[in-house]
Amino acid sequence: MPVAARATEELIDSIAAEVNGEIILLSEVKERQFQMHATGADEGLTGAALSRRALDSIIEEKLFIQFGKEKEEYKVSEFEIDQAVNETKKRVETQGADIDTLLARSGLDMPRYRVMLKDQLLARKVLANEVRNQVKIPEEAAREYYEQHPEEFAGRRSVRVSHILKFVSKKGTEADWQKAYNEISDLRDKIVAGLDFAQAAKEFSDDPSRDSGGDLGDVVQGEMVKEFEDVAFALEPGVVSAPVKSPFGYHLILVKEKLPAVAAPFEKVRGEIENKLFGEMMVAVREDWLRRVKKDAFIDVKVKF
Repeated sequence: MPVAARATEELIDSIAAEVNGEIILLSEVKERQFQMHATGADEGLTGAALSRRALDSIIEEKLFIQFGKEKEEYKVSEFEIDQAVNETKKRVETQGADIDTLLARSGLDMPRYRVMLKDQLLARKVLANEVRNQVKIPEEAAREYYEQHPEEFAGRRSVRVSHILKFVSKKGTEADWQKAYNEISDLRDKIVAGLDFAQAAKEFSDDPSRDSGGDLGDVVQGEMVKEFEDVAFALEPGVVSAPVKSPFGYHLILVKEKLPAVAAPFEKVRGEIENKLFGEMMVAVREDWLRRVKKDAFIDVKVKF
């Protein structure tokens, strides 16, 4: 076979799919498999099933990216990419691995990985604006779910709890997080040494509950974010927790009383129900958006896994 013909065949063999004239290479599918594994998004899939899932995710992402590149309002900053890299590093390190080593095993390097992340962040922005913002959960729908699924809300544990929060924004840097940690740790030392918890909350907490000395009232299991709840339900009454990191910043938690398990009232679990219904509706709206976009798209999958 002539050299030129072999080179052409190798190029064709390396193409996994084409989306509106943009080529997806088999190497990109391998890269996506690495990322899915590193972020826990592989759902335990392996082999052909994982390869197909990876390719499907790239095709859908391409559609979001191509849509976003046509509109000026969708931009991704270097700072946002830095944050995404740091998040992946932390996940990988908790598994006892090194991100550069794992990247190399997948034929990736950091510059290439940053390009991947930039595209994915752009796709997420389009998803958020074109899909997520279209999903609304009326109170009537949440209440109907509550009434039709009483077994999900029976026998919920609850605790009477107060907290102090040092808030960190979603765009906070590592320095911001470290500052919040240092401040909450110093505050805990003062409370252990005798400073009244409620007074400390009034003076130093960044949460609206500071006006009531950090009092959150009765917290029902499933009502709070997992990081907060895991600690709150494990603490003994009267004990001030170590600093607890959540998506909102760092907390100090004080359990005043553990209460008997009861059926959770609607208002206590309304947010949980809305999140569940939101997730289900998001899937439906996303699929509908993709279906409409795909009607006008050229998608050619060239491989079978």
